Amino acid sequence: MKPDISEKEKKVYVTLYKKDAPSYAMILLATLLEFVYVVSILDVMPVTFMMGVAVIVNIFLLFLLFTCAVKVNVYEIPWAAVSLIVGGYMLLRQFVLVPFVLQPYDREQIILVANLAGAALLFAAGGNSLRKSSKRRRLQKQLAHPNQ
Repeated sequence: MKPDISEKEKKVYVTLYKKDAPSYAMILLATLLEFVYVVSILDVMPVTFMMGVAVIVNIFLLFLLFTCAVKVNVYEIPWAAVSLIVGGYMLLRQFVLVPFVLQPYDREQIILVANLAGAALLFAAGGNSLRKSSKRRRLQKQLAHPNQ
């Protein structure tokens, strides 16, 4: 490491050795909120074919969120984008799927909070990870080709 670097550059250098713990923690918390959503919606939605579809989709989503958290922890840019997409899905789900398709008859506030807080956490984690990963990639290119 160069001795005459700024504090801002030092933080980027640290990413070469340290994992992205804040983004990882935010995605894991969003995973927990997804689980709260699953338990709440399955408890109060009518027993129809849609219940089976909801179970399958939510099992896939829980797996996707956990995988996303692990990959974001090691600065994988595509997985940061996945967290943004899943955050968008949570908003779409809250404002389109829940009221018009799933039609719960109780616990609307818990479902609303779980979806909105989960989406906010995923947007924050994805944006934070994209920012850090981009800086890290630039530094890696700079270290690989120092004369350019």
